[in-house]
Amino acid sequence: MPILSLSPKDLQTYQKQLSQLANTEDSFAVIKELHQRLTVNEAELKKLEFAVNLLQIQGNHDLQKDALKKEHQKLKDIRQTIDDRILIVEQKLYLGIPDDLDEMEQLIVEQEAIVADQEKLNEDELSLLEKMSQIDVAYGKQLAEIDQSRSNREIPLKSKLERELSQVEAAEKQTALRSKLLSFLPILLIPILLDFIAFKIGINGANQLIFAHYIFLISLISIQVFFADQIRVKIAAYLAIKQCELFFKQISDNFNELEKAKRQIETKHNIKSEDILSLDMS
Repeated sequence: MPILSLSPKDLQTYQKQLSQLANTEDSFAVIKELHQRLTVNEAELKKLEFAVNLLQIQGNHDLQKDALKKEHQKLKDIRQTIDDRILIVEQKLYLGIPDDLDEMEQLIVEQEAIVADQEKLNEDELSLLEKMSQIDVAYGKQLAEIDQSRSNREIPLKSKLERELSQVEAAEKQTALRSKLLSFLPILLIPILLDFIAFKIGINGANQLIFAHYIFLISLISIQVFFADQIRVKIAAYLAIKQCELFFKQISDNFNELEKAKRQIETKHNIKSEDILSLDMS
Protein backbone atom coordinates (compact mmCIF):
# COMPACT_ATOMS: atom_id res chain seq x y z
CA MET A 1 0.00 0.00 0.00
CA PRO A 2 1.53 3.35 -1.04
CA ILE A 3 2.31 5.94 1.61
CA LEU A 4 0.02 8.95 1.28
CA SER A 5 0.97 12.58 1.68
CA LEU A 6 -0.05 14.59 4.73
CA SER A 7 -2.95 17.03 4.81
CA PRO A 8 -3.75 19.63 7.49
CA LYS A 9 -6.56 17.39 8.71
CA ASP A 10 -4.20 14.41 8.95
CA LEU A 11 -1.81 16.48 11.03
CA GLN A 12 -4.55 17.36 13.50
CA THR A 13 -5.55 13.70 13.73
CA TYR A 14 -1.97 12.65 14.47
CA GLN A 15 -1.62 15.36 17.12
CA LYS A 16 -4.75 14.09 18.86
CA GLN A 17 -3.52 10.50 18.56
CA LEU A 18 -0.17 11.37 20.13
CA SER A 19 -1.85 13.04 23.09
CA GLN A 20 -3.81 9.86 23.79
CA LEU A 21 -0.96 7.35 23.49
CA ALA A 22 0.64 6.03 26.68
CA ASN A 23 3.02 3.55 25.09
CA THR A 24 6.39 5.03 24.15
CA GLU A 25 6.94 2.65 21.23
CA ASP A 26 3.58 3.64 19.74
CA SER A 27 4.40 7.34 20.14
CA PHE A 28 7.72 7.06 18.36
CA ALA A 29 6.13 4.83 15.70
CA VAL A 30 3.66 7.66 14.96
CA ILE A 31 6.56 10.11 14.58
CA LYS A 32 8.27 7.75 12.13
CA GLU A 33 5.04 7.44 10.15
CA LEU A 34 4.72 11.23 10.09
CA HIS A 35 8.26 11.57 8.71
CA GLN A 36 7.50 9.01 6.00
CA ARG A 37 4.32 10.80 4.96
CA LEU A 38 6.00 14.21 5.07
CA THR A 39 8.62 12.86 2.66
CA VAL A 40 5.77 12.20 0.22
CA ASN A 41 4.76 15.87 0.56
CA GLU A 42 8.34 16.90 -0.18
CA ALA A 43 8.41 14.60 -3.21
CA GLU A 44 5.13 16.07 -4.45
CA LEU A 45 6.51 19.60 -4.14
CA LYS A 46 9.59 18.56 -6.13
CA LYS A 47 7.30 16.96 -8.71
CA LEU A 48 5.21 20.13 -8.85
CA GLU A 49 8.32 22.27 -9.38
CA PHE A 50 9.51 19.87 -12.08
CA ALA A 51 6.12 19.87 -13.79
CA VAL A 52 5.88 23.67 -13.78
CA ASN A 53 9.41 23.99 -15.17
CA LEU A 54 8.67 21.38 -17.82
CA LEU A 55 5.42 23.08 -18.85
CA GLN A 56 7.24 26.43 -19.04
CA ILE A 57 9.97 24.95 -21.22
CA GLN A 58 7.42 23.27 -23.46
CA GLY A 59 5.35 26.46 -23.62
CA ASN A 60 8.35 28.60 -24.57
CA HIS A 61 9.37 26.02 -27.18
CA ASP A 62 5.87 26.00 -28.65
CA LEU A 63 5.88 29.81 -28.86
CA GLN A 64 9.23 29.77 -30.62
CA LYS A 65 8.03 27.07 -33.03
CA ASP A 66 4.86 29.03 -33.76
CA ALA A 67 6.92 32.13 -34.52
CA LEU A 68 9.13 30.11 -36.86
CA LYS A 69 6.06 28.60 -38.56
CA LYS A 70 4.73 32.10 -39.24
CA GLU A 71 8.13 33.13 -40.58
CA HIS A 72 8.21 29.99 -42.71
CA GLN A 73 4.76 30.77 -44.07
CA LYS A 74 5.93 34.26 -45.03
CA LEU A 75 8.87 32.75 -46.91
CA LYS A 76 6.52 30.35 -48.69
CA ASP A 77 4.36 33.28 -49.72
CA ILE A 78 7.45 35.12 -51.00
CA ARG A 79 8.51 32.04 -52.97
CA GLN A 80 5.05 31.77 -54.46
CA THR A 81 5.24 35.43 -55.47
CA ILE A 82 8.64 34.86 -57.08
CA ASP A 83 7.29 31.80 -58.90
CA ASP A 84 4.43 33.92 -60.22
CA ARG A 85 6.90 36.58 -61.41
CA ILE A 86 9.01 33.92 -63.12
CA LEU A 87 5.91 32.56 -64.84
CA ILE A 88 4.98 36.02 -66.12
CA VAL A 89 8.48 36.57 -67.52
CA GLU A 90 8.50 33.13 -69.14
CA GLN A 91 5.10 33.77 -70.70
CA LYS A 92 6.36 37.05 -72.17
CA LEU A 93 9.50 35.38 -73.51
CA TYR A 94 7.41 32.51 -74.87
CA LEU A 95 5.70 34.98 -77.17
CA GLY A 96 9.11 36.00 -78.46
CA ILE A 97 11.82 38.50 -77.69
CA PRO A 98 10.27 41.98 -77.62
CA ASP A 99 11.32 44.40 -80.31
CA ASP A 100 10.86 47.30 -77.94
CA LEU A 101 14.18 47.93 -76.22
CA ASP A 102 12.53 49.45 -73.16
CA GLU A 103 10.29 46.41 -72.72
CA MET A 104 13.31 44.14 -73.22
CA GLU A 105 15.26 46.10 -70.66
CA GLN A 106 12.35 45.76 -68.19
CA LEU A 107 12.36 41.98 -68.67
CA ILE A 108 16.11 41.85 -68.05
CA VAL A 109 15.79 44.02 -64.95
CA GLU A 110 12.92 41.84 -63.71
CA GLN A 111 14.96 38.67 -64.28
CA GLU A 112 17.89 40.14 -62.37
CA ALA A 113 15.56 41.21 -59.56
CA ILE A 114 14.05 37.73 -59.47
CA VAL A 115 17.50 36.15 -59.19
CA ALA A 116 18.45 38.55 -56.39
CA ASP A 117 15.18 37.87 -54.57
CA GLN A 118 15.69 34.12 -54.98
CA GLU A 119 19.19 34.35 -53.50
CA LYS A 120 17.90 36.36 -50.56
CA LEU A 121 15.03 33.92 -50.11
CA ASN A 122 17.45 30.98 -50.10
CA GLU A 123 19.57 32.73 -47.46
CA ASP A 124 16.48 33.46 -45.36
CA GLU A 125 15.36 29.83 -45.63
CA LEU A 126 18.81 28.58 -44.58
CA SER A 127 18.78 31.05 -41.68
CA LEU A 128 15.34 29.82 -40.68
CA LEU A 129 16.49 26.19 -40.77
CA GLU A 130 19.47 27.13 -38.59
CA LYS A 131 17.16 28.84 -36.11
CA MET A 132 14.94 25.75 -36.02
CA SER A 133 17.96 23.55 -35.38
CA GLN A 134 19.27 25.83 -32.61
CA ILE A 135 15.86 25.93 -30.94
CA ASP A 136 15.54 22.15 -31.09
CA VAL A 137 19.04 21.65 -29.68
CA ALA A 138 18.42 24.14 -26.85
CA TYR A 139 15.07 22.48 -26.12
CA GLY A 140 16.72 19.06 -25.99
CA LYS A 141 19.38 20.33 -23.58
CA GLN A 142 16.75 21.89 -21.32
CA LEU A 143 14.78 18.63 -21.28
CA ALA A 144 17.93 16.67 -20.46
CA GLU A 145 18.82 19.03 -17.62
CA ILE A 146 15.36 18.99 -16.09
CA ASP A 147 15.14 15.21 -16.48
CA GLN A 148 18.48 14.88 -14.69
CA SER A 149 17.20 17.08 -11.87
CA ARG A 150 14.18 14.80 -11.57
CA SER A 151 16.44 11.75 -11.31
CA ASN A 152 18.62 13.44 -8.69
CA ARG A 153 15.79 14.64 -6.47
CA GLU A 154 14.88 11.19 -5.13
CA ILE A 155 18.30 10.40 -3.62
CA PRO A 156 18.44 13.41 -1.24
CA LEU A 157 14.87 12.75 -0.09
CA LYS A 158 15.66 9.10 0.70
CA SER A 159 18.84 10.07 2.54
CA LYS A 160 16.96 12.76 4.47
CA LEU A 161 14.24 10.29 5.49
CA GLU A 162 16.81 7.71 6.62
CA ARG A 163 18.58 10.37 8.68
CA GLU A 164 15.31 11.51 10.28
CA LEU A 165 14.25 7.94 11.11
CA SER A 166 17.68 7.31 12.64
CA GLN A 167 17.25 10.40 14.80
CA VAL A 168 13.89 9.14 16.01
CA GLU A 169 15.33 5.71 16.82
CA ALA A 170 18.24 7.32 18.68
CA ALA A 171 15.82 9.51 20.65
CA GLU A 172 13.73 6.46 21.49
CA LYS A 173 16.77 4.60 22.86
CA GLN A 174 17.90 7.67 24.76
CA THR A 175 14.44 8.05 26.27
CA ALA A 176 14.46 4.42 27.41
CA LEU A 177 17.88 4.86 29.03
CA ARG A 178 16.95 8.12 30.73
CA SER A 179 13.71 6.64 32.05
CA LYS A 180 15.63 3.75 33.63
CA LEU A 181 18.10 6.12 35.28
CA LEU A 182 15.46 8.55 36.47
CA SER A 183 13.27 5.76 37.83
CA PHE A 184 15.95 4.97 40.42
CA LEU A 185 15.35 8.34 42.06
CA PRO A 186 11.81 7.69 43.35
CA ILE A 187 12.62 4.03 43.98
CA LEU A 188 15.41 5.11 46.34
CA LEU A 189 14.07 8.41 47.62
CA ILE A 190 10.71 7.10 48.81
CA PRO A 191 12.26 4.39 51.09
CA ILE A 192 14.82 6.91 52.34
CA LEU A 193 12.05 9.39 53.13
CA LEU A 194 9.95 6.72 54.88
CA ASP A 195 12.99 5.56 56.84
CA PHE A 196 13.77 9.14 57.86
CA ILE A 197 10.21 9.62 59.10
CA ALA A 198 10.40 6.29 60.97
CA PHE A 199 13.73 7.31 62.49
CA LYS A 200 12.31 10.64 63.63
CA ILE A 201 9.39 9.02 65.39
CA GLY A 202 11.66 6.37 66.91
CA ILE A 203 10.47 3.26 65.10
CA ASN A 204 13.93 2.32 63.76
CA GLY A 205 15.77 2.79 67.04
CA ALA A 206 19.13 4.54 67.32
CA ASN A 207 21.06 2.66 64.61
CA GLN A 208 22.28 5.23 62.06
CA LEU A 209 23.13 2.69 59.31
CA ILE A 210 20.29 2.97 56.82
CA PHE A 211 20.51 -0.62 55.57
CA ALA A 212 19.92 -1.82 59.14
CA HIS A 213 16.56 -0.06 59.17
CA TYR A 214 13.83 -2.51 58.35
CA ILE A 215 11.45 0.28 57.23
CA PHE A 216 13.88 1.24 54.46
CA LEU A 217 14.42 -2.37 53.40
CA ILE A 218 10.76 -3.27 53.45
CA SER A 219 9.70 -0.17 51.52
CA LEU A 220 12.56 -0.58 49.02
CA ILE A 221 11.63 -4.20 48.32
CA SER A 222 7.92 -3.37 48.14
CA ILE A 223 8.43 -0.53 45.69
CA GLN A 224 10.83 -2.61 43.60
CA VAL A 225 8.37 -5.50 43.42
CA PHE A 226 5.06 -3.71 43.10
CA PHE A 227 5.71 -0.21 41.72
CA ALA A 228 9.08 -0.10 39.93
CA ASP A 229 7.68 -1.08 36.53
CA GLN A 230 4.85 1.42 36.84
CA ILE A 231 7.30 4.16 37.78
CA ARG A 232 9.53 3.36 34.80
CA VAL A 233 6.53 3.31 32.45
CA LYS A 234 5.24 6.65 33.77
CA ILE A 235 8.63 8.32 33.47
CA ALA A 236 9.23 6.82 30.02
CA ALA A 237 5.79 7.98 28.87
CA TYR A 238 6.45 11.50 30.17
CA LEU A 239 9.85 11.72 28.46
CA ALA A 240 8.42 10.24 25.25
CA ILE A 241 5.60 12.80 25.22
CA LYS A 242 8.04 15.69 25.58
CA GLN A 243 10.37 14.32 22.91
CA CYS A 244 7.54 13.52 20.51
CA GLU A 245 6.10 17.00 21.01
CA LEU A 246 9.42 18.42 19.81
CA PHE A 247 9.45 16.07 16.82
CA PHE A 248 5.83 16.90 16.01
CA LYS A 249 6.47 20.65 16.13
CA GLN A 250 9.41 20.24 13.76
CA ILE A 251 7.30 18.12 11.39
CA SER A 252 4.41 20.59 11.62
CA ASP A 253 6.71 23.53 10.82
CA ASN A 254 8.19 21.67 7.85
CA PHE A 255 4.70 20.78 6.64
CA ASN A 256 3.62 24.43 6.82
CA GLU A 257 6.71 25.48 4.85
CA LEU A 258 5.91 22.92 2.15
CA GLU A 259 2.30 24.08 1.97
CA LYS A 260 3.44 27.71 1.72
CA ALA A 261 5.83 26.87 -1.12
CA LYS A 262 3.08 24.96 -2.92
CA ARG A 263 0.63 27.87 -2.60
CA GLN A 264 3.25 30.29 -3.93
CA ILE A 265 3.73 28.13 -7.03
CA GLU A 266 -0.04 27.86 -7.52
CA THR A 267 -0.48 31.63 -7.21
CA LYS A 268 2.49 32.52 -9.41
CA HIS A 269 1.48 30.22 -12.27
CA ASN A 270 -2.30 30.33 -11.70
CA ILE A 271 -2.60 26.56 -11.43
CA LYS A 272 -3.95 23.92 -9.08
CA SER A 273 -1.36 21.48 -7.78
CA GLU A 274 -3.88 18.63 -7.93
CA ASP A 275 -4.30 19.13 -11.67
CA ILE A 276 -0.56 19.28 -12.32
CA LEU A 277 0.33 16.32 -10.10
CA SER A 278 -2.24 14.18 -11.88
CA LEU A 279 -0.43 14.67 -15.21
CA ASP A 280 1.91 12.01 -16.53
CA MET A 281 5.34 13.67 -16.63
CA SER A 282 7.32 10.58 -17.56
